Amino acid sequence: MERVRKHANPFSVRVELGRLDRIALFGREGLVEIELGSGAGGFLTERARKNPGIDFIGFEIRRPLVARAEELRKALECNNLVFLFANGGAVLDGLLPAGSVSRFHVHFPDPCPKKRHHKRRLLNPTIVRRIATLLRVGGDIYAQSDVRELSLEMASFIEADGSFAPRLLPLEGGARPVEERTEWERHHESRSEPIYRLVYEKIREPEGAVPTIPFRRISIP
Repeated sequence: MERVRKHANPFSVRVELGRLDRIALFGREGLVEIELGSGAGGFLTERARKNPGIDFIGFEIRRPLVARAEELRKALECNNLVFLFANGGAVLDGLLPAGSVSRFHVHFPDPCPKKRHHKRRLLNPTIVRRIATLLRVGGDIYAQSDVRELSLEMASFIEADGSFAPRLLPLEGGARPVEERTEWERHHESRSEPIYRLVYEKIREPEGAVPTIPFRRISIP
């Protein structure tokens, strides 16, 4: 099995996808959920199996994990799911028609604590704006982290966009909005370690300039 790097530089993945053809991928143009950083695909595969009426797209920047996820998908014959090797945040512009995505998933992204790596973090104001454009009104972002400061940073970026209303805040300790769990989520729950979850619902179309917000300093013990 090919060695998989725990940390990867998203800017080293220069893949351009253009507009995805959902008819070619799924044979239909229905509701879509997207996971940014889908790892080995366990979470999204389980979700796709339980929700055959929704189509799912997972983006991952570590090629061996994409291959592993695709093997799992094919073995379980999940035809409403595809995993793609790409920097998801970078390819969102024009990827699908505006308003065609019902949910974005961002689970346990790399906190990139070093200052020179802050721009590698999965969410930033520009990517939040791209997400807001693709989400339908009533759709949402579901994100979670085991790093408190990172969860607060993600929440601040989403709130600043002006397109969203909070449905679950990181420090509320609320229940997850979906039944499925990620592998990392199960790991933390088995050790009774905190998980900071947030859900933001899109309530209006984005407008105005993308806000400028500094990255937070994050210390990892």
